[in-house]
Amino acid sequence: MSDAMDIRKVVDAVIASAFRDVLSVAVSDDGSPPPPSVPGPAPPPALPAKDRAICRVASELACAKNVIVMVGAGMSTAAGIPDFRSPGTGLYYQLEKHDLPNPQAIFSIDYFKERPEPFHLLAREMWPGNFSPTHAHAFLRLLADRNQLLRVYTQNIDGLERLAGVPPERLVECHGTFASAHAVDPPHAEVD
Repeated sequence: MSDAMDIRKVVDAVIASAFRDVLSVAVSDDGSPPPPSVPGPAPPPALPAKDRAICRVASELACAKNVIVMVGAGMSTAAGIPDFRSPGTGLYYQLEKHDLPNPQAIFSIDYFKERPEPFHLLAREMWPGNFSPTHAHAFLRLLADRNQLLRVYTQNIDGLERLAGVPPERLVECHGTFASAHAVDPPHAEVD
């Protein structure tokens, strides 16, 4: 069985769990049990305010349509992908070893044409297959499977939303994605 199939089974299990454990719980503003029309087990009668708020959001999402989700680096950090700016662990901190004129240079086509090695090393580390979707990615897939998801706008290039099974027509990958990566010379040659 391929790795993609294994990941798909894990994602399907996470989706089933998320559906049971998150979307089926609802409470009113005062923490009382949900009305009979809301599916799912009733939570304890005296939940803290933060938990009541989470339950209210889950209840509203359970029947919402045309959900729009905007995500960034925090969505993938749980998968082990570094964010950009965290001191000591962020991507920009890790790029210091490449002696770049500035951290953004690694994403500049002009710099790439002069010195492609730093980008190649970074791409190899972040290439699809090195990381697995998180519970949050699986939640997006759940929304899609329930025909509730209108669109996901992501700043991430890692493709974890696609790997989790979010349909490409529901994705707007604002900074590009490895899924559409191609060689610079010759143009549009496949990248492997």
